[in-house]
Amino acid sequence: MPHLPESLIEFITNKLTNNPDRNSISLVNKLWYKIDRLNRQTVYVSNCPAVNPTRVTDRFPNIRSLVLKGGKCSINNNNNNNNVSVNVNPRFGVGNGEWDRSVDPWIKVLKVKCPMLERLEVKGMVVTDESLVMIASGFPWFKALVLCACEGFTIAGVKAVGANCAKLEQLEVERCNVKDPTGQWLRCFPETLTSLTSLNISCIKGEINPLDLSQLVARCPNLTTLKVNKTVAVDTIRSILLKSHRVVHLGLGSMHHNVVQNGQTSFHQLTSCLRNYGPIQSLTHVHRVSAILLRALYPVCMNLVFLNVRFVEVRLGSELVSFITRCANLKRLWVQGTHIGDEGLEVVSNNCKNLEDLRVFKRKGSLSVTEAGLTSISTGCRKLKTLTYFCSQMTNTALVTFSKNCLNVTRFKLILSNLTEPDHTTHQAFDYGFGAIVESCKGLKKLTASGLLTDDVFLYIGMYADRLEVLSVPSACRTNVGLQYLFNGCMNLKKVCSFGADAFSAYVFEY
Repeated sequence: MPHLPESLIEFITNKLTNNPDRNSISLVNKLWYKIDRLNRQTVYVSNCPAVNPTRVTDRFPNIRSLVLKGGKCSINNNNNNNNVSVNVNPRFGVGNGEWDRSVDPWIKVLKVKCPMLERLEVKGMVVTDESLVMIASGFPWFKALVLCACEGFTIAGVKAVGANCAKLEQLEVERCNVKDPTGQWLRCFPETLTSLTSLNISCIKGEINPLDLSQLVARCPNLTTLKVNKTVAVDTIRSILLKSHRVVHLGLGSMHHNVVQNGQTSFHQLTSCLRNYGPIQSLTHVHRVSAILLRALYPVCMNLVFLNVRFVEVRLGSELVSFITRCANLKRLWVQGTHIGDEGLEVVSNNCKNLEDLRVFKRKGSLSVTEAGLTSISTGCRKLKTLTYFCSQMTNTALVTFSKNCLNVTRFKLILSNLTEPDHTTHQAFDYGFGAIVESCKGLKKLTASGLLTDDVFLYIGMYADRLEVLSVPSACRTNVGLQYLFNGCMNLKKVCSFGADAFSAYVFEY
């Protein structure tokens, strides 16, 4: 190819924002590799236990944003020269037992070699208070910390970040077990801090001082994301919205307080506030809410594109379905199967035509959705791209119907309550149904298949799933034949995870 000036190559690389594209251009030649190495500021590491932190910082010395994900173990698929990782978490009893999920080595290396780090996102790793203190003191330009499904730290570490990161814009603590017995931790943010744009404290247990929260939000004029825990009362939410008019993504918390004594007043005040408020695009983390306060949220329905009510503790039945049907522009819906049922999904399919992401979860082993709900959704929501569906029963016919109606699906996750249950009408394996999914959905990248399966399902996957990157089969068969079909056909496969049988995982390592 003709020689291109370095300035042009640098311009091209800077226009590419995702890691796969950057990885591809770095393979062109040594010059492209060098420019990508020096210019790449955003790095994603999906398999931290298998990667040396120093190697990453040596390869990309100018990192500004880093995403770390732990809990995988790599193997090499020699047949197609792809690097495939298999999720063999220690609880499965597979592997050598060396699972260092600590983020400490990464922070120590980053502090020395990448002092200009601005953003760190950590998922599924052990984070200590010492690490958080190092983050707070070692990176003068630090702006964003996201901790998801992490353990090992306390509220003291979070306070260190809040108190010492003068340029902090984003602080999100999600799905972590953190407790604050005092209720005063929000006072750690200095009064000079006005740069926050996103604050997610939904999983921090303990009372939140409403005055501290209100004052923090009031002095951060660019705050667009606010997600609080279930101790925050509805009146506090209303007073916050009156002070901040830029919150677009709202995590409500409980909304159950003051309802018994002051229900009608709270209803009218909240409704009036929302009618005069700017467009809220997402509602999440709703834990407890009465029917009357749910109706108070009607003014925001038409602007909603994301609704997450999977944590609702009180079963609202028809009230919840009625609320969802008013969200005509909804693109993402996360809900409990017990709260919506097959009939509710049918109503959703008739009213939410723009739905792209649907996740129907289970609650304490109770499942209220079946193949009927899946069929309804596929009929009315033809734009669907992502599906997570926990159900009590399924049929091949429903899977085939879904495959014909939802051709744009890139992520399909189906989990039956009994992982080895067959089609409940024909008592056959689900090979044909999942085969139809991979054949029709040409862009499928992630697949989770449960229920009774045989080697034939891997034959279908190997034949048709050209773009498949992640495969999870909790109840897979236990022979090498299926693996041969899979690895010989899926040239883009990167991860095979969540295998329930130790023996099958052993086959993967052997292969």
